[in-house]
Amino acid sequence: LNYFWCSGSLLLGVMALQLVTGVFCAIEYLNLTKKHLFYVKVGVGEPGPIMDGLVSDLLRFMHLWGASLVFICLLGHIGRGLYYCSYSKSPVLWSFGMVLYVVILIEAFLGYLLPWHQMSYWAGVVISTIFLSLPVIGPHLYSFLLGSYDFGDGIVSRVFCVHVCFGFVIIGLIVLHLVNLHKIGSSNSFNSGDSYSDVIFFHKGYGYKDVLLFLSVILVTLLFSCYSPWFTSLKENFITPNPLATPTNIKPEWYFLPFYALLRSIENKIGGLIAVVMLLVLVWVPVPGWVI
Repeated sequence: LNYFWCSGSLLLGVMALQLVTGVFCAIEYLNLTKKHLFYVKVGVGEPGPIMDGLVSDLLRFMHLWGASLVFICLLGHIGRGLYYCSYSKSPVLWSFGMVLYVVILIEAFLGYLLPWHQMSYWAGVVISTIFLSLPVIGPHLYSFLLGSYDFGDGIVSRVFCVHVCFGFVIIGLIVLHLVNLHKIGSSNSFNSGDSYSDVIFFHKGYGYKDVLLFLSVILVTLLFSCYSPWFTSLKENFITPNPLATPTNIKPEWYFLPFYALLRSIENKIGGLIAVVMLLVLVWVPVPGWVI
């Protein structure tokens, strides 16, 4: 096995880190649109951090960076499965993984809306108008999502509640994924190893390698969280939103760029939503009967 097979265990460790930092961020979170978790002094806009102190700042920046780490490991894990045809050994395991990927995308986007800075505000406007464009039930969903006549505490409370609940859904899907993995066994680059004579035990060699890699990733996360927390984002995205002035450009987080590009390139909102769903279906191609 090569280091591509470390992406799964590394992803599990990073998800555990996200869960821990997310719990502490949720404890300190105050769902007020005027006073907000991610309001920090970035040179423009008004400062007003809810979580004061070095430890609190470190926790929220680690949660911010942890999201990028999750998608780095997740995309590497999916890419390895596509390149080495790991899906051919267990289409059911692959399907569990793809469901988990979609749920993590939804969870990340819900967290993307929570800070209520400029980037979050306008993302919420775009997504809520997509709900509004749905026939029959669209206006009712839009009213329930907002909870008032304007964007404010109502939508933040709803998004925060669903964001926390989806965390438990992800934990359940991870358990199902691991149970199915241990039932059929792990794949390898040669697609062999159906008998114990062809394989070696995971521990001690691979266990030590995974622990060393995870500790290295934690060190890199701490360094970026302390010295360059806005490395993957624009500082202008975190200023106070102005509902009366649409910003000229908002750069989303890098893991949302393909979906953002699709939504921007297609004028019809429903058409853009269909294109996003088709993009996810393309990765789901290697299911039973589709394997070439």
